[in-house]
This record gives sequence, structure tokens and C-alpha cells, in this order.
Amino acid sequence: MRTKFLIVPSPTNPLGVKGLGEAGCVAAPPAIVGAVCDALSPFGIGHIDMPLTPPKVWRAIRDAREGAKA
Repeated sequence: MRTKFLIVPSPTNPLGVKGLGEAGCVAAPPAIVGAVCDALSPFGIGHIDMPLTPPKVWRAIRDAREGAKA
């Protein structure tokens, strides 16, 4: 096996650099949202849009409780 490097600068930015590690962080936010939705499923919450913020989660719980009372 032979290894060869071909250096080709990116034409899309002034430094000519390319991304490298972004692919590993693409799945983390949806996984966290899924975990939060699983934790909130007893309230009848099945979906919350990203980004998750404490006020948004609290509002979803409050709305779910109010909907259950109606």
C-alpha cells in the first residue's frame, strides 16, 4: 500500500483551509433533543424544536399540563 498526499487549497476562503472534524458533531444535538423528548413523553410531549432552551422546555411542559386540564 502506498500513501500519497495531494494538497489542494480550498478556493472558498482566504486561508485555503478545509473543515475536518465537523461530521462528528452533527448527530449530537438531535440525539439530545430525542432524549429530552423521551424524558418529557409522560407529559404528552413528543417534539420540541431546536435549540432547546430552559424557557422553551418549561413552556412545553406548561402547555402540555394546561392542555391536559382542558
